[in-house]
Amino acid sequence: MSLPTGIDGGLAVTGAALVLPPDAPGGGPRWPDGPPEGWFDHRTRLGPRGYKYLPAAAQYLLAAARGAAADGGGLDLVPEDRRGSALALNGALAGLFDRMDRQVAAEGGADALSPATAPYFAASVLGSRLAAEHGLKGFALTLATPGTAALEAVEAGARALAAGRCAALFVGAAEHALPKGAGEPGEQGAAALVLEHPAAAEARGAAVHALVRARSLHVLPRSLTDGAGRARLTATVTGALDRLLAAAGPGARAPEPHYVLDGSPVAALTRAAVDGALAIRPAAPPAPGALALDAPPGAVPPGAVPLGAGSLAAAVGLVRLVTGEPGDRLLVVAGGRGHIAFVLLSALGRPPVRPHGPEREGNPC
Repeated sequence: MSLPTGIDGGLAVTGAALVLPPDAPGGGPRWPDGPPEGWFDHRTRLGPRGYKYLPAAAQYLLAAARGAAADGGGLDLVPEDRRGSALALNGALAGLFDRMDRQVAAEGGADALSPATAPYFAASVLGSRLAAEHGLKGFALTLATPGTAALEAVEAGARALAAGRCAALFVGAAEHALPKGAGEPGEQGAAALVLEHPAAAEARGAAVHALVRARSLHVLPRSLTDGAGRARLTATVTGALDRLLAAAGPGARAPEPHYVLDGSPVAALTRAAVDGALAIRPAAPPAPGALALDAPPGAVPPGAVPLGAGSLAAAVGLVRLVTGEPGDRLLVVAGGRGHIAFVLLSALGRPPVRPHGPEREGNPC
């Protein structure tokens, strides 16, 4: 089929891959104390030399990027100065930072730090090896918004592509275990997407998983303690969703919503607003009361994927929707800190693809 020629038609996803631990016992996606040691071997996934001292999240990201490129992403068909990257990271380097702090404290100075890992005190350096291996010389962005960073990476990358700053875009998210005492083990793994202008994908005959459009916003959680504040959130979410759906054109079908949420009032109100806008019977909004920034364990509403401590839950949900059964879908991510993001996926009637690597796929989102 003929693809839209303008950026308003969305970005074409031509490559996608996941690098994830095996499912937890019982088929669940979350290990209470973190996944088993040794689930990822950089020697077999990346190569026997040159990767040992990279942070684990950088190793995951490199493996996912190779999978997305092998899936059909055309980064190598674009000049290196026209390849951009937008990365999502939250707790990816938290464990490394913790070890650095302990080393400096124990040795009385920074001389104890390893030259191989010391440069990673800046989170944006995590993507440097990725940029070198794939020639991503157009621009590099690193986003760290809690929960929604991966979807914001799609949104920011689309703006860059529309502005002519790149012709092909790599979007990745990577996380690693949090330090002990952080309250939860954190997320582990990586997700990767290659996105292009739809006309460019059509010109080279690329197989397109879907067209995607992204929007994000922020609300102040403390503003939801009264009816007026909750009404403003509903109006803000509905307006953002209306504009996103309008970009899909007048003949677009109502998408099937998929949610990545915590148990916060922000998440519950967002879901109710989206369901109402899509003419789905909304879930009951939260009752007035004190708002906790962090949702208590087990408070995620039925049918939603839990929003983790990092950027990976949203990124994995997006990749699984992109590579799953064809259909018009809406990914909604919202959390107690007030960050909300949407990705609208437009189907192209393409059959689902086989996932890369040994990772097992679970609930698509």
